Amino acid sequence: MSEMAETSANVKEEAEGEKDEKYLIFSILGRQYAFESRLIGEIALFDAVYPLPLMPTCVLGVINRYSIPYALFDIGLLLFKTPSPCGKVLVLKDNIDRIAFLIDDVTGIADIPQGELLDAERGNETDDLTEAISASFNWNGEDVFVLDIRRILAHVTGTGT
Repeated sequence: MSEMAETSANVKEEAEGEKDEKYLIFSILGRQYAFESRLIGEIALFDAVYPLPLMPTCVLGVINRYSIPYALFDIGLLLFKTPSPCGKVLVLKDNIDRIAFLIDDVTGIADIPQGELLDAERGNETDDLTEAISASFNWNGEDVFVLDIRRILAHVTGTGT
């Protein structure tokens, strides 16, 4: 895109008051999920995991990324009580937390205007894991659920949201 066209697109975006956010879309047990791409540090192939005692079942243990330990979460176990296949690992940036998520595969990257995000409805049950989902959007004819890292951590640690 030329510099002039890019500037024009940015002016139009600001005029409409809607900002696009880039999302990394990935699959877990056949469903589509997303994180804001600015949160992602890297995507790696699944390697060795070192179990930790006394952790919730969805925390598989730690993985070693460049001599730094990251807690590895299995969202399949967290949301569906079904283990995810050991495909890839999505590692968050260090400034977020030292956390990684087991995913099946990366599906794509999408620019989604904030106006197209649909807020997730909250359940009333204390074990309702819709708390882990902050919003959703439609991408290529499929519903994609935006996961909220802080809500996942609060659920796993039992501290609430």
